Amino acid sequence: MGAALAGIVAFGLAGHGSVLHGLGVPTAALLPGLTVLSCLAEMTVVRLRHGEAVEELSLYEAALIIDVLLLPPRDALIAAAAGLVLASALQRRPVVKAVFNLGTYTAATAVLILIVHLLGGSPGELTAGVLVGVVVGTLAFTGVNLLCLAQILGVINKVSPWRIVRSEARLSAYMAVGTMVTGLTTTEIALHSPLLLPFMAMPALAVTYAYRAAAREADEHARSKCLLQLSHALAEREDVVRQFLVLVREAFGADLAVVVLENDDAALSVEGTDPTSLRHGPIPRHLAALGRIDGPVHLAEGLPGGLRRMVVVPVQGGGRRFGTAAFATRDRSRGWMTTGDVTLLASLASALAVAMRGAEHLDRLVDETSKLQAVVEQSAEGIMVIDGDGTVQVWSRALADITGVDAAEATGRPLAEVLDVPVEEERRLLMPVSVEQPKTVAELTARRRDGDQRRLRLAHSAVFTAGLLVRDVVVISDLTREYRTERLKSDFIAMVSHELRTPLTPIIGYVDLLRSRGERMTPQKRLDALNLIGDRAGHLSRLVEDLLLASRFGDNPDDVSLQVSEGTHDLDALATQAARDLGSQRVVLDLPPGPVPAHCDDGRALQVLANLIGNGLKYSAEDTEVTVGMRLDGTRVHVDVRDRGRGIPADQLAKVFDKFHRVEDPMTMSTSGTGLGLFIARRLARAMGGDVTVVSTLNSGSVFTLSLNRANAEPPAR
Repeated sequence: MGAALAGIVAFGLAGHGSVLHGLGVPTAALLPGLTVLSCLAEMTVVRLRHGEAVEELSLYEAALIIDVLLLPPRDALIAAAAGLVLASALQRRPVVKAVFNLGTYTAATAVLILIVHLLGGSPGELTAGVLVGVVVGTLAFTGVNLLCLAQILGVINKVSPWRIVRSEARLSAYMAVGTMVTGLTTTEIALHSPLLLPFMAMPALAVTYAYRAAAREADEHARSKCLLQLSHALAEREDVVRQFLVLVREAFGADLAVVVLENDDAALSVEGTDPTSLRHGPIPRHLAALGRIDGPVHLAEGLPGGLRRMVVVPVQGGGRRFGTAAFATRDRSRGWMTTGDVTLLASLASALAVAMRGAEHLDRLVDETSKLQAVVEQSAEGIMVIDGDGTVQVWSRALADITGVDAAEATGRPLAEVLDVPVEEERRLLMPVSVEQPKTVAELTARRRDGDQRRLRLAHSAVFTAGLLVRDVVVISDLTREYRTERLKSDFIAMVSHELRTPLTPIIGYVDLLRSRGERMTPQKRLDALNLIGDRAGHLSRLVEDLLLASRFGDNPDDVSLQVSEGTHDLDALATQAARDLGSQRVVLDLPPGPVPAHCDDGRALQVLANLIGNGLKYSAEDTEVTVGMRLDGTRVHVDVRDRGRGIPADQLAKVFDKFHRVEDPMTMSTSGTGLGLFIARRLARAMGGDVTVVSTLNSGSVFTLSLNRANAEPPAR
């Protein structure tokens, strides 16, 4: 675009002369002079940073106004371009940057020349048209430069170019006016009062000072923004070293930022166009030698990689040294790191040390907290923490299992509400601690939402400050199983004592009778006594057999490890025999005709059937019948024992097959039994590949069912 516009100026305005006349210097001599002036003006540089990019402000626009007013269009374009190329060569600018500047300035200069000559023409003196042309052309020149620069800065800083245009438009307009006024004034003085030209250095210096003030303001704004981000990063203590390198490098305009940590064999650095990347590399030799410095050090010699200047500061704070930080630039010409900057950098390095120390403490705290959390979560005992107001702060997983209340629901609520304890008992049971007795143990009974009551033991360990409760750590143990076990033991002792005493009492009585009066008793009475002794002894033997058999089963309800002699037997005949052995007229058989072969142990099956039928007789009235029926269902055969007794409560149905469980209270029971019959029946049935189930209606009766595999069908895999 620059070449095209330059061609338009060169050929389209070929017949135009200079805008102003009267300098008295031939164009052949004026062209080199103004070329040198353009070069010197371009070399009067004030650098203005835009994130990772740097904009260079100069007096080039003022010199360009002089070129446009005193030279013909083509010569003005040549002087402007040649001066720019000469300045780039003298300053050794990168080729890409020099080419970009040449193209941008050529296009903008061509626009300026076109506007000045189209609006003002070549009147030879400063007229209103010339003035308007210069003003409009200068603004157009500034606009073209700003648009081109915004495109490049947008790519480098990854922001919208229009955002850069909006933020820089006002400053660019002010600077355009300043350079335009300087150029116009210098031109007029050169035409009419050449002796005053040396005094034009003052306006030029004023413009340069204004540029520098604007650059300093922009630098301070950018630096404040970076330091604010750094303060947030150090406060959060996350990735502090990388954040420190990136933000401090940007704040001070360094090309390279390096940190060498203590006891580390690698240096951490940020450099180049990717400031967010953190690279590990060998420790530079010049930094290794400065590993124990106590204050800032400036380096200007022996630096590798084209570095020109470096400032090294210690990273230390809180009585501990963490390492060394260094910031370097490759540009020797610009002023960098004033005394105030170095002092600020040293303070930032100390802040980094404090943040690193805080991060270490935080890591240790997080590690210890995670360990404590793991202990709390994995503990089989319930653990909770409550504050001085009795509000739950911590609620462990085990405690949620014990109480049936989740941690999310319990946290933040008063403990008395969570455990459903009366308010009047809250202080006595839930928070019985005091300054004199910060550690104590209490027991209470709490009701779960499912209605189950739990006996809990609370071991308190409280912390008091100035006589006020701050925190109470409570370890909760579920004593329900122990209490139930103790109750079971007591019930078992009472039950076994009763069951053993029942057959032993007549045995002992009739033995004493036979000893004392046996010779005087009739043979029939002696036989009756011996028969009764034998019957009671058999009852006692069965009781002992049940106890021994129950001891052979584990606590797992699915345990079928009991060995049975499984074969094919007629279940119809076994049910008939079981009913006949009981010798009760109340048993009614409703069995199918003919044999019903089943896979079972005939002795164990007979024992199960006798147990179920006897259980029905025991728990039903003397004037009611117990019906024994049979059903065939695919591969299974079911024997139903139906009684019309008191029935079983719904909450007891799942427990009647538990070991030693009695629906009745053992201290007030009206029927005898050990609570082992149904337990043994189900275990024996499962050992034979079957099962025993129950259906019951309270006050209407129960149906106990023995299910076994049929012999004429393929039994299911066990």
